Amino acid sequence: MTPISRRKFLGKSALAASVTPLAVSSLTSPFVRSARAAEPGPNDKVRLGLIGCGGMGQGDLQCFFLNPEVDCVVVCDVDDARIAKGVEICQQKRNKKPDTVKDFRRVLDRKDVDVVLIATPDHWHALPAVLACQAGKDVYVEKPLAKTIDEGRAMLEAARRHQRVV
Repeated sequence: MTPISRRKFLGKSALAASVTPLAVSSLTSPFVRSARAAEPGPNDKVRLGLIGCGGMGQGDLQCFFLNPEVDCVVVCDVDDARIAKGVEICQQKRNKKPDTVKDFRRVLDRKDVDVVLIATPDHWHALPAVLACQAGKDVYVEKPLAKTIDEGRAMLEAARRHQRVV
């Protein structure tokens, strides 16, 4: 076995790490999906609730819409202008107008929401994530995940206790 230097090992590891997402994305690309089914059936739909319609929320929502099975049923923000941007993206991408709310708890109360996308300011990530898990929703939360170690632990415990994907 030929010894390999740390520098070469790190270089090869970085190369492998950078190529892996490309390989995986080609397996899950819309072209591969379109060969399987033209349009996902009602049971294959993922109904999304967006909490936080700022720049990251808008960008994440557009990325989620790259998957044909995703529909956004409700958009939540305290700012009317940001809600309008979220609604505009939904109308452009899915030709549907989602419901709008200003209180994130109304998103969690809904039975038609499967997953919650949390793109609030950093100090508002933990509480909606924990409550979403308690409400039986899966969660996508923007980074940083939490502001403190205790918040992160609370989120982890909620995900485990309620068997949610976070």
